[in-house]
Amino acid sequence: MNLNILNKITLLVFSTFLLKNFTYAQSNLISWEVADAEVNQKFIEAYLNVLIKNDKFDNNTIQSSDVIMVQMEKSDEGLSMKRLRAKNYDSGEFRRFQMDQVEKMSKSMLDEILDRKYKWREITRRDLSEFESYNSVDNILQERSFKRARDAFWWSTSQVEVSPKNAFIRQKGSNQAFRMEIGMPDMGLHRQIFNNIILGLSNDISSTYVIVPQTSPPTATEDSHPLDGTFGFGFKFDTHAIGGNISYMDSGNKFKLKGVNTPEHMVIPSANGLLYWSNTFGLNNNNFITILGTIRDLLGRGGGEDIDEKDFASLRLKVGMSLSEFIHASIDSTIGKSESQNLQITDRIIGTEALGFFVKAEIATDDKRTKLYGQSNTSFGGMSSISFGLEHNVYKSFNLGFDVITYPSNSYLEFDTKKGKNSSFKWYPIGEEGGSIFAPYLSIHF
Repeated sequence: MNLNILNKITLLVFSTFLLKNFTYAQSNLISWEVADAEVNQKFIEAYLNVLIKNDKFDNNTIQSSDVIMVQMEKSDEGLSMKRLRAKNYDSGEFRRFQMDQVEKMSKSMLDEILDRKYKWREITRRDLSEFESYNSVDNILQERSFKRARDAFWWSTSQVEVSPKNAFIRQKGSNQAFRMEIGMPDMGLHRQIFNNIILGLSNDISSTYVIVPQTSPPTATEDSHPLDGTFGFGFKFDTHAIGGNISYMDSGNKFKLKGVNTPEHMVIPSANGLLYWSNTFGLNNNNFITILGTIRDLLGRGGGEDIDEKDFASLRLKVGMSLSEFIHASIDSTIGKSESQNLQITDRIIGTEALGFFVKAEIATDDKRTKLYGQSNTSFGGMSSISFGLEHNVYKSFNLGFDVITYPSNSYLEFDTKKGKNSSFKWYPIGEEGGSIFAPYLSIHF
């Protein structure tokens, strides 16, 4: 009994000692947010100039519109800067300054931030956790900023990116960009079966766009043909927790034979919607140490070189529901190719048949040289697809990549053509037997 009491007293004293030291360490930290927009912009632009001068801009994610968060440490020698963060209020994301580059900035610029002779405000406890003042997360897959993965698949740190499937142009230091994309890959409508062009204006969390049909659609085969399209519009967004897309194409538009492959069987994705939840995790070698250790144990081999547990990539998971409405229609094939005419709609896929599931995993390495994804789309209407892609930087501004899109044999849409009893038409993405499409490409960015 006495021994148990002694152990409890020892534990209490030890815990009190740790708590006192932790509280003391926290009390030596002073944090605030710069609330003066002019000071924020002036400091960040000076910081960006230092990055450009020292050829460090490629690793930068901070924008001139961000808000600076400062953390100072109090010691016997006085106050010193401990950490700097930049917060983007549009996305709720925190971005890290490269402190070795901050130290190369002019002393007057640093003193202006440290003197705090400007408008400022207290930092919330939630934001304070970004300074790593509090950390109680215990998880093999540590939650991580979604910035790296999102930049690789939605936004960009480059000013220009061009590839056969999309193009991206933005002004340096701006959060506005022009974006071009072919098809609607998130909906499973890849450019190989739906090559309408999406033209839009984007920022780092949202994009408003118009849909423009190409006059020369992909060539149809005996038992399949690409989707038809028309003019439309849409909006999509992507935040750290949720994202989505909604688009509409007006079937009341005029059509011409020269832009249609099969006039008697036109299939158009008239309306699409997507809503997904997402989260981002850090991938490090620690994720694989347990697996490697288990394999070694099974093989009866021990030892091996130590593995660095530092994060090397971001894994972003997306899970959601989709809505894809299709119409089956036809136009008169005996009229001149350049003459406009209205659609004759025979059937629609709407309601529960248009609902489906969306799952996607995106991985982007911290050095921004490699990205890959895996995606699955299924719908109650009968259409499904699985896709995989990889892109890698091979030399300076040149990336090589490929996409593999697989449509199973039971992936099709069935319509009633209204031409008689039990009359139906089955639309297959790439044929009744299903199959895969391998599409390599070259991407240029600078």
